[in-house]
Amino acid sequence: MAFTPDVPQLPENTAYSWPVPRELVHKTAHTEVLLTGWRQSGEREFEVGAQWPRDHGFWRTDDGGVQDPMLLVETTRQALPLFAHAAFGVPAGHQLIWDHQHCVFSVPFLAVSGSPAEVTLRLSASRPPEHGARKRQIALTMSVHCGERTLGTVSTVYSAHSPAVYRRLRGPGTPAPPEAMAAALVPPRPLAPALVGRESEREVVLAAADDGDGDGDGTAVAGRAGRVVNGRGGEGSWPRRQLRVLTSSPWLFDHPVDHAPGMLLMEAARQVSHLAAAPHRPRLTRMDADFHRYVDLDEPGWVDVSPGPVAPAAGAPQPSGERTVTVEITQHGEKAFSAVVGFVTEETPDAAGPAGRKGDTAPAAVPPGLG
Repeated sequence: MAFTPDVPQLPENTAYSWPVPRELVHKTAHTEVLLTGWRQSGEREFEVGAQWPRDHGFWRTDDGGVQDPMLLVETTRQALPLFAHAAFGVPAGHQLIWDHQHCVFSVPFLAVSGSPAEVTLRLSASRPPEHGARKRQIALTMSVHCGERTLGTVSTVYSAHSPAVYRRLRGPGTPAPPEAMAAALVPPRPLAPALVGRESEREVVLAAADDGDGDGDGTAVAGRAGRVVNGRGGEGSWPRRQLRVLTSSPWLFDHPVDHAPGMLLMEAARQVSHLAAAPHRPRLTRMDADFHRYVDLDEPGWVDVSPGPVAPAAGAPQPSGERTVTVEITQHGEKAFSAVVGFVTEETPDAAGPAGRKGDTAPAAVPPGLG
């Protein structure tokens, strides 16, 4: 089962000068709390303060001095338990389950300055939870700002379930989080970190391909059911890869859980964009993620990639030169997660330079919870 902290009361606070209690964002590490306060600005409108470090331990600033858009995703994820507990009265012990998280990112994203970034989230609850309902579903739209600049927008739907309902959803054979973590599969051999915009193998959530099926240089991306145009304008196939579930990661697994967190699944989708953009660096424009089932820790999950939609959903902006891929993660033969990832490329080579692309490895029925 997921993290079930005792939740302190958090009155409205607009000073935004210190982190909110870690329990309200479902974290155990104080250092991972990004939110700094909240206030209600209308009947269903709210504001949240956040502070982004100049360089995060996992959502890193790139070598061009631009912050990682996934930091925006993690910030908005932290807002979900904050509002469930502080604003909507969801009791401690209820489990939060994602339905979808659709994000649009500004390009270029936020450049680092000489101090941490003071960020503001403006939220609107189009569907607040119904008190007393067995399933409390919450729908939020958010815009994320730094100063006068809008960094992105998010729409998300998630639900809160009592411990008894959660146990029924997960099934009688689901172990408690410590036992589930202990039973997790040993992560398979990783892709070279540089191929997916990472610095260390412990940050890579995509396994190397063991069949040598056409991606030795990391530039072509496709699933078994489709083909994707690669960074050089040609076509190639990309073999199915195993998801690497790194339970030792202090960022993706801040506390024991019985499933792969949603942020890990979205990071896998983002790492696919680096393979698709090679040899250039991708700049994320959007990520439309949908969560269908839990991904268990003791069985392999499989990552497939296919061409993305030619045009975004109705009303959504499409940056010039945007390319998309569709990422699906399956387990037990059923789709657990899907995402459309949009990105543009720039001429600057990605961290995976020619030396990094020689080989595939480094040298020598319920959607997932929010964690």
